[in-house]
Amino acid sequence: MHSNTFIYHMTHYRNLSKILSSNGLVCVSNIMNNGQTYCNIANNDIQSRRASYSVPVEPFGTLHKYVPFYFAPKSPMLYSIYKGNVIQYNEGQEPLIYFVSSAQKIKQNGVPFCFTDGHGIMHFTEYYNDLTELHNIDWDIMKSKYWHDTIEDNDRKRRRMAEFLVYQYVPLDCIIGIAVYSQKYKEETEKILTEHNVSLPVKLKPNWYY
Repeated sequence: MHSNTFIYHMTHYRNLSKILSSNGLVCVSNIMNNGQTYCNIANNDIQSRRASYSVPVEPFGTLHKYVPFYFAPKSPMLYSIYKGNVIQYNEGQEPLIYFVSSAQKIKQNGVPFCFTDGHGIMHFTEYYNDLTELHNIDWDIMKSKYWHDTIEDNDRKRRRMAEFLVYQYVPLDCIIGIAVYSQKYKEETEKILTEHNVSLPVKLKPNWYY
C-alpha cells in the first residue's frame, strides 16, 4: 500500500465559498436535501444513475451519499468537460479546481469511506472499504498519460475512473491543498480563502488539465 495515497476532488471555483462556509465538502444528496444550489459540472444522465445506485459495502447508501474523489488528476470526466460533452455545463476546464487529500488522512480523521477499482456505476466494478485493498487499483494507468481503451485492453477507461468515496462529508481538516489551472484562478481562489479566514496552499497545476 502506498504510504500517502493522494486523492482528487474536482469542483467549480464558484462552489468554493459554500464549501468553506460548510467547513468541508458535502455530498450531493445532503446539498439537495438542504435546498442548496451549486454549480454542477457533471453529466446529468450519469448523476441520475448515481442517485439510485446502491453501494454494496459499508457504509452503504447510494453513490450520491458520498463525496467522490479520483486517484489521479486529468480524469476522463475532465476530458469530457474539456471536449464540451457535458450538456448543461459550458464554461470549460479553466474555472475548475481540485481539492487534494489522501486516503490515509481520511482514515486518520475517522471519516467513513469506501473505494472502487473502476467507474462506480459499472456492474463489474469491485468495492472495498479497507485500505489494505488499495493494491486492487490499477496504479500503472493512474500514472499513465493516456488512458483510452485499446484493442488489447478495452477496460482502461473504467479502471482510470476508480473512485475514493467519502461518506456524506469531508471536513476541511482532511484537505491538504487546492490546485488550479491558471494564475487568474489561483488569485481568485486565494481571495475567497482569505475572505473565509481559511489557510490552505493553492498550487498552479496546469499539467493536471487538458
